[in-house]
Amino acid sequence: MTRFVAAVIGGIVGANLVCAQQTPPQNPDPTAVSNPAYEPPTHSEKFHTYLKHTFGIGSILTAGVHAGIDQAQHKPSEWPEGAEGYAQRFGSALGAHVARGTTAYAFGELFHEDLRYVHCTPNCSVSNRFRIAFENTFTAAKGDDGHREFSAARFLGPISGGFVSSTWRPNGFKAKGVAREIGLNYSLGFARNLVRGFVKR
Repeated sequence: MTRFVAAVIGGIVGANLVCAQQTPPQNPDPTAVSNPAYEPPTHSEKFHTYLKHTFGIGSILTAGVHAGIDQAQHKPSEWPEGAEGYAQRFGSALGAHVARGTTAYAFGELFHEDLRYVHCTPNCSVSNRFRIAFENTFTAAKGDDGHREFSAARFLGPISGGFVSSTWRPNGFKAKGVAREIGLNYSLGFARNLVRGFVKR
């Protein structure tokens, strides 16, 4: 599982770096560049986005999946099995998600990034749904025109969640354990965005 997560994250990050270095096409996809109708969010709207993404039902479900993966793999091994162990793993995953969301919100404010979820256009193809999920995982709208760039907030959020959760997990700050948590945070974040792209307009 650890190798799989590392491969997924490595592929996603690598693809992002390649895309960032490419020259924009002559006729770019209007969903991927500046939007003439774009309006930057207010501070109130940014805070609402933070609350919804960090404490909404999607966060609870994501933490539940995270805890389920940990339970299936008996990670950390020091925590028991059964309902008691799942409750501990769920609390840990939810705490990591709150740390991730709070870090993303703080850096989003610092770097003036719009972290609102971008939905795919009507009649969106499967490949475009994957692209939109990727963009909502690693990029954000910036500037008055809403052009999309690599997002420091979305990149650093999962890393923060991985390190913060290591403060209360029994295996502490062992490199392998921290890397696993960060990898799961990225993977589950992408999966959540992908699900939203298929089931929610």
